[in-house]
Amino acid sequence: MSETRDYAFPWTNQWFEEGCNPSTFTSPQRNDIDAATSNLFAMHNRMHDWSYKLGFTETAFNMQEFNFGRGGDDKDPEHGNSQAGGIVGGPPEFASRDNANQITPPDGVAGTTNMYLWQPIAGSFYAPCVDGDYDMSVIGHEYTHAISNRMVAGPDARLTGAQANAMGESWSDLTATEYLHEHGFVPVGGENPWAVGPYATGDKVSGIRNYGMNMSPLNYSDVGYDLTGPQVHADGEIWTATNYRIREAFNAAYDGRFPSSDAALQERCARGETPVEQCPGNRRWIQLVFDAWLLMANGSVSMVDARNAMIAADATRFGGANRAILWNTFASRGLGEDAASVGVNDGDPKPGFASPTATEGRIAFAPRDESGQPAKAQLFVGRYQARATPVADSDPATALGSDVALVPGSYELLIRGDGFGTTRKTVDVAAGQTLQLNDTLQANRASAARGATATGDGTNLAKLIDDTEATQWASLGQPVQGRQVTVRLDPSRPFAQIRRVQVSALLRPINEADTGDPGSQARVSALRSFELLACDASGGGSCATDADFSVVYTSPADAFPSVAPRPRVPDLIMRSFTIPRTKATHLRLRVVDNQCTGAPDYQGEQDQDPRAVTDCSAGTSQDLAVRAAELQAFEG
Repeated sequence: MSETRDYAFPWTNQWFEEGCNPSTFTSPQRNDIDAATSNLFAMHNRMHDWSYKLGFTETAFNMQEFNFGRGGDDKDPEHGNSQAGGIVGGPPEFASRDNANQITPPDGVAGTTNMYLWQPIAGSFYAPCVDGDYDMSVIGHEYTHAISNRMVAGPDARLTGAQANAMGESWSDLTATEYLHEHGFVPVGGENPWAVGPYATGDKVSGIRNYGMNMSPLNYSDVGYDLTGPQVHADGEIWTATNYRIREAFNAAYDGRFPSSDAALQERCARGETPVEQCPGNRRWIQLVFDAWLLMANGSVSMVDARNAMIAADATRFGGANRAILWNTFASRGLGEDAASVGVNDGDPKPGFASPTATEGRIAFAPRDESGQPAKAQLFVGRYQARATPVADSDPATALGSDVALVPGSYELLIRGDGFGTTRKTVDVAAGQTLQLNDTLQANRASAARGATATGDGTNLAKLIDDTEATQWASLGQPVQGRQVTVRLDPSRPFAQIRRVQVSALLRPINEADTGDPGSQARVSALRSFELLACDASGGGSCATDADFSVVYTSPADAFPSVAPRPRVPDLIMRSFTIPRTKATHLRLRVVDNQCTGAPDYQGEQDQDPRAVTDCSAGTSQDLAVRAAELQAFEG
């Protein structure tokens, strides 16, 4: 103990400098454990003081040794375990690595957070050798789990169900980054200030998530979009993307009187020295996040329920001054007035893009085929199709309808149809106007719906040509280089001139078994690069032998460009490749590399731990598995 409260222990960055070598634990520096413990303790206290001013007080079941007679129960200070399991963890099972967690018992019982060391794991997660006790975005994230679990529905309730727990992850991300911004703690290593875990993961752009929250395109129709299927961290990014835009809208509304760029004002507001009514928009927004927790009747809340709680919180604290900002921004991310969820575990909720405080525009969806006839297709808002929910459908036999209302703004759209593959476009929706979306959809000549057939290596070959990213082809148990699928193109077009292909390396949910491809699958098994070969049998040839095919296109080595710490879903979704105009009756997709064999970030030995090999090919069997979701071919 120090009588002067001077806990400035030396920090040598030993875990990083010595590359995760377990000998650091028995060295004189002891892996900087004293500095790690001191930092974690200080950061927990800072989170306590900051959140107290926002409402996480004794009567809201906060975590303190003494409550000074102000309500709630004593004897529940946050207990932090720095480098938890550091000595006994690591290879071969990698327990106590690349993670962090928070355990929050009821009021009066101390909560516990475990901060772990980070280390590269072959074929799984390629983190740098760093100590999570120094990443405040991770520390703040875990502490906020205690806040939201205590404040929502009282001290004995918990967030329960898929959407509630997804928002729990989101609230933790949002609160951790807000703490840093209000105090002016700007990253100094080029990290995105809106990424969570950039230090721990080594990814300066997206951190631990699929997106930095300032770059996310996600909306409520995307629940379940990730390689995991519905999952709390990935689906939490939908709530994060929405709230980040609300925060930005609040700042824009109040910057004239209370500039968000005023660092001194931000600091005073962060300390609770300035009333929230005199603070920048971001402080007003985070105050509503805290207020809304107390308006949630139980822990089984959907994103629609939480939307309603934030709007009610604004009515209570600000007299509804921000109602239009909230409704319009929620609507722009699919959480508008028509959004609906059948319970907290709804993995396919109904998105809604209309707002009671705006004049919407409409999209009338009436696509055509190349002969000008109506085409049956689905319309999605956003970048995702597999596991996403369409907003319109041009098939009159369905109940979805062919038009949709949206608050004014710019939207990414995706059109998918059997025989047409997928088409992406961006539109601007104006208030009171109807946008006639009657695009001519190009025929996908590699579609089974047009009579195309697939032969070759592996299993589920037909799923490579079924016009949807929700299914996949796989080749297992063989070196991936050279694995191939040959597609006999649309037989009604023997003189097709192929000018463009679309390929998707998206995986089905990782733990969802599939016919011919059972069990779990690693992200690094996804396709990374490929060759395209062609053969023309229209003159009487057979295209029956390898000699009949010639290479017409070789993709970039990073056609699906994943980087450390792991392949993310944005890296793997459908991409378009322009090829030399090629007359073909057959196309062959031939694998050059999967992510394991072709991504530089997963190659070679990356630490000094003698107990494990980090090179993906040498340390795993993932060089024997490759998967892809779609091959589509278009004339031009």
